[in-house]
Amino acid sequence: MTIKAIRITRTTALAGAAGMTAAILVAATTLLVTQRPAQAFPAYAQKTDLHCSVCHVNPKGGGPTNAYGTKWFTTGMKVPKKKR
Repeated sequence: MTIKAIRITRTTALAGAAGMTAAILVAATTLLVTQRPAQAFPAYAQKTDLHCSVCHVNPKGGGPTNAYGTKWFTTGMKVPKKKR
């Protein structure tokens, strides 16, 4: 069994680097182009027992939040305890 040594030239190394750079650029472009806006999570509504319209401008949820929703998000997503 004979093992052949492959000589890697500077041109081969540069071609490999150019290919890797192109692949990274394609991946980054794909991620940027295919981004979608954030959506409301029904799990929050189930967890908090609140309807989506409590936090969102759109009654169906998703999109911009109202003052309560913004406050809820900025305080670490904690629902105030209900008074008994």
